Amino acid sequence: MKKHIKKLPFLLLVLLQASFLLAILLEKLHFVPILIFMVAVSILVFIAYTKVPMYQDKHLKKDFLAVVFVVLGAVLTFYISTSVGLGPVIAAGTVGTFASFAPWLNSRSALLKEAPAAAYCGAFVGMSSPHVAGSVLFIIFASLVAGLLLVFSKNIFRGFGGKLGTIAFGGVAVTYLLIFLFF
Repeated sequence: MKKHIKKLPFLLLVLLQASFLLAILLEKLHFVPILIFMVAVSILVFIAYTKVPMYQDKHLKKDFLAVVFVVLGAVLTFYISTSVGLGPVIAAGTVGTFASFAPWLNSRSALLKEAPAAAYCGAFVGMSSPHVAGSVLFIIFASLVAGLLLVFSKNIFRGFGGKLGTIAFGGVAVTYLLIFLFF
């Protein structure tokens, strides 16, 4: 049973990526070149999943404290984007740049070494459109979900590009789905 629970984050990320690809596919179903491209990408992603190495690190308290950095990155990015009016790309770049200097505050701190990636994952959440994320409460909840996804998927896709964006997409999508279903 414990062995199957360890594979749950991997399956969750696969499900998130599959739902993202399916959404694109359903939107462009009538355009044949896009359809062929999406089928090819799906096959390549499936092949890549069979080759992904799995690591078995334990989750420590510092991993769960990284959720705080995800929330901070998301809220700051959303605030800079909407209230200051710099736009989502400049806001995310600003937050990501400042977060990259966090390890310099204490070079021996394992928590601060995790801060840049966690804050940048939050920055992706904070890039959400105000039409999707109606308020800061949405951003906080979505970043909490994304932070937990980040913690539970820390052993998956090490060194692969797109992990933080996929996790941020998952946090926003799950939050939006919950609001749609229950409110």
